[in-house]
Amino acid sequence: MTAPVPLSPEARFVACDPELCVGCQLCEFACATVKDPHANILKSRIRVARHEPSLMVSVACRGCDDPACVRVCPQEGALTINVDNRLIDVDNDICDGCGWCINVCPFGAVLLDTDTKRVVICDLCAQRDNGAACVEICPKDALEIASIEIITNKANGTAVQALVKELNT
Repeated sequence: MTAPVPLSPEARFVACDPELCVGCQLCEFACATVKDPHANILKSRIRVARHEPSLMVSVACRGCDDPACVRVCPQEGALTINVDNRLIDVDNDICDGCGWCINVCPFGAVLLDTDTKRVVICDLCAQRDNGAACVEICPKDALEIASIEIITNKANGTAVQALVKELNT
């Protein structure tokens, strides 16, 4: 087993602001259109998760620091961490679709292509010049390409704003 690849500020993923997401699923359709010639929404690498009664959030691969999907894969080399962008690369010649990676992903971001019986994981639309189709199409600007550093800075800023507001009341 190899040592985890250190998480760098360059690691990027699709992040969703649940306060802006309305659950329209356009991100799923955009991804499916890019990834499948038939625009089959089941081939989308991003999913809208609904938490009743009204919280919606789109979820895609987060490029974990020590990805469980890569650790548990019994087919050596089927899933690897791209050292340049921290995305998970799937080698379709090695992957046998066993599903271990699907079961251990804490975000539910590893999916099975029902036609090829191989796993699919968000690659931020690497083949597109305009970047991730889901981010481009989101009508509420709820999606962005972010990093752990960006998310942490936003969370810290939100916490400080809440503290200031509380102190002023």
